[in-house]
Amino acid sequence: RRWQAALAEVQRCHARGAPVLVGCDTVAEADAFSQRLAALGLPHQCLHASQDADEAARMARAGDVGAITVATQMAGRGTDICLAPGVAERGGLQVLVCQQNASPRIDRQLQGRCARGGDPGRVQTLLALDAGLLAERLPAGLQRWLATVAALAGPDGCLPGALARPLLALVQAHEQWRARRQRALLLQQDEHITASLGFGARNE
Repeated sequence: RRWQAALAEVQRCHARGAPVLVGCDTVAEADAFSQRLAALGLPHQCLHASQDADEAARMARAGDVGAITVATQMAGRGTDICLAPGVAERGGLQVLVCQQNASPRIDRQLQGRCARGGDPGRVQTLLALDAGLLAERLPAGLQRWLATVAALAGPDGCLPGALARPLLALVQAHEQWRARRQRALLLQQDEHITASLGFGARNE
């Protein structure tokens, strides 16, 4: 359902000539979404970190009228996306976040692709309870309850933003805590190994 919603939004943006950037978690997801676009005859470019040296130049064209760009979080990093003439009047760059990032910092990097320097733009986040980080970290019972809430919320089966935003923030906070704990444990192990392999000074 997440990818169906993303596809419908891309079609709406493209119909009015607004460029859209779709952020995907993995190369496989980016390629799969690219195939969906191709099946509908929608012209687009698919970028990920395994591609050639013209990646930055191709990412820079993501602000052209009606452009559709599918990319992983590593693609075209550090490349400014400038709006082509006439794009501002169409609402600017539209960013669809289809990634479930463990760090809010990565979210901000993708969100910051649009609406820069006073330009217009829009960000939407489309996530799924049964995939990625949410599926891995949320208890099964909570997932079932949330799925019921989403089904009752409306015909599109989406969780209300007032519930979805703090839910994602909670999962990300837990992931950051786990990462800090793992770093602390690795540091302790390293210190223990260093101490066990060390040699004391000999008295002559």
